[in-house]
Amino acid sequence: MELDVSHYPSVDHRQGTLFDIPEEIQLKIMFLLEPMDILALGRTCRFFAKYAENEHLWRYQWYKLSSKLPWFNFPPVQSLAELGVLFKDCCRRLWSIVCSDGGLYPKCVHCKEYTCVQSCLEEWSSKIVLDIGGKLTWMINANFGLKKHMSMIAVPKLLRCYDCDSIIDRTRTQAHCDCHSQADSSCITSARPRDLYCKNISVSSHTGLEYCSQQLEQLPHQQQHDRPLCLFCEEYRTNRLLCEKEMVMSTKVKMSGYSQPYSSISEESFNPYNAFMPLTNGYCKDTASILGAENLDLLSPLIALEHREAFPVVRAFLSHIFTQFKMIDELQRPNACLVFTEPSNLPLAVKEHLLRYLFEELQIARLCLLPKALAISLLFEVETCIVVDSGATNTSVWVVLEGKVDTSRTRTVAVGGWHVSQFLKQALTWKDHKDASVATISSLDASNVKQKCRLSLNLSREEHRASGPRTETLHVKSQRGRGPMRGRGQYMGNQGEGRLEYEYTEVNLSSELYLAPEMMYASLDLAGMIMEATKDLPSQFLKDCFSHILIQGGNTDLQGFVPRLSCDLREAMPEHSAIINVCPYPTGNHSWNTAMGANMAKVPNKYDDVLRLHEPGTPFWISREEYILFGSHQLTELGDVSEM
Repeated sequence: MELDVSHYPSVDHRQGTLFDIPEEIQLKIMFLLEPMDILALGRTCRFFAKYAENEHLWRYQWYKLSSKLPWFNFPPVQSLAELGVLFKDCCRRLWSIVCSDGGLYPKCVHCKEYTCVQSCLEEWSSKIVLDIGGKLTWMINANFGLKKHMSMIAVPKLLRCYDCDSIIDRTRTQAHCDCHSQADSSCITSARPRDLYCKNISVSSHTGLEYCSQQLEQLPHQQQHDRPLCLFCEEYRTNRLLCEKEMVMSTKVKMSGYSQPYSSISEESFNPYNAFMPLTNGYCKDTASILGAENLDLLSPLIALEHREAFPVVRAFLSHIFTQFKMIDELQRPNACLVFTEPSNLPLAVKEHLLRYLFEELQIARLCLLPKALAISLLFEVETCIVVDSGATNTSVWVVLEGKVDTSRTRTVAVGGWHVSQFLKQALTWKDHKDASVATISSLDASNVKQKCRLSLNLSREEHRASGPRTETLHVKSQRGRGPMRGRGQYMGNQGEGRLEYEYTEVNLSSELYLAPEMMYASLDLAGMIMEATKDLPSQFLKDCFSHILIQGGNTDLQGFVPRLSCDLREAMPEHSAIINVCPYPTGNHSWNTAMGANMAKVPNKYDDVLRLHEPGTPFWISREEYILFGSHQLTELGDVSEM
């Protein structure tokens, strides 16, 4: 049956569209929208993009949004307009913070305000310090408690079957794994090694299994089982992943007995090239070797800070630190300030990402990016000096002039305390010591070993002693442990040493105790670094700099480090020998000196010269309100940074 359309009115195809609405009505509609809706609408086409850039629209949106939030104390709209504030960016940042967790903040317990007044900050400011090093990360909480954590984060590799070209879903495999049916992780640790093989059919049925590293930009979006983890705090997840590796290796053993193509599969098929290799250091590699963790990428957050694309690694590490040590609530208090010690080579783009993460996701109240050299100068209470930081993996020399680091004079070399332990390990191997294979570099990088090492002022005298070098017998932890987490406790401190039993091996060291530090020191050429850093230094700074050579870092705890450096500097620069003075801090461990000095930083006045661009080598202070209003505009030469 045909439809008779003769009785229906004709359709006028010239009806008006959304684009035909007058401009003033378009703006009235957009005035009713929320800020993120306006931004989304502006991305649809060029027609709506011009309305989304209307400054009056965003000024109204700012007034409407900020007036509803009593937690912030902003200057009047007219004052902000005179400062040239971009209200569109302000609304985006404010909306991101409010929507993240409802924008609810506690009041200050002292001034009873959501935003502390200046007098309250001067008297009651609470600093939380974070200092990321090559081996250890040092923290000082709001109660002046000193904490430490290994500077390491693990990224699980993806398990792929190249026969069926698929990624194994860990949510299914680990949820039904027979060896993890118990909820208590201690049951797993105490199990016998032969009982830890995964019997999951969904994994064992695949014939071509291999591990592949994840892409950095995908880390924040992975499912829970594939996200970064801490080996030292998330024991249960670590054991599950190590169990999975045992299953993959057992599959490889079964495949090796088959005919082609499986019998020709090499070791590299299961352990392909590590895409994260530039982000690892000696501690990461040694830990992976001890655990046999071929399915984990162990990364250094300090090295990741040097690369813009590696910021997801930094974010994962910081999130774990703040959560594990319960710092988030403290950081959100109005009188709190996070003092983040800044390494010398921190890119500007990484700073921008750091600000966005800390203020928009964690919603901290205040941040200070403090150069490590300035933290040391604050500890010694001097404004003009030379700072030598010889840590676990790197040694840096900075020149501080009148409270500002001269970044053009900074010198850094990848030599530190790790290399002393590495040379000790090599010496044991050369001597064909029976326990050289089980004494790892990490086990030799312990305080009881380093206390016996020394830098000699006269190496020839050490070698020609009539009685010969004294032999020291040391007990170090060995790789021979029980269970899949053998050796793990040497990094754990008090968190888990009671769960594992360790085996110790006796190591006899004699001349190695002064030869290993000598090899490290020769590779360092510290006197040459200081000479190069102070070349053509203005004469008015010479006396203050050479009379205040401040040393810090765990590597400077070596016996004889201070007199050896003083002697070498006087020989290298005899014209300054009368004023050369190498100053170690008299108390405490040199490893945490940077964190202790950062805790002495003074909070500046609110909105103190916000239009002045930040000078590299000086502290960068910014509050929650300042970030909302001005973003990171004070960071000089900052390029466009894509959303993470």
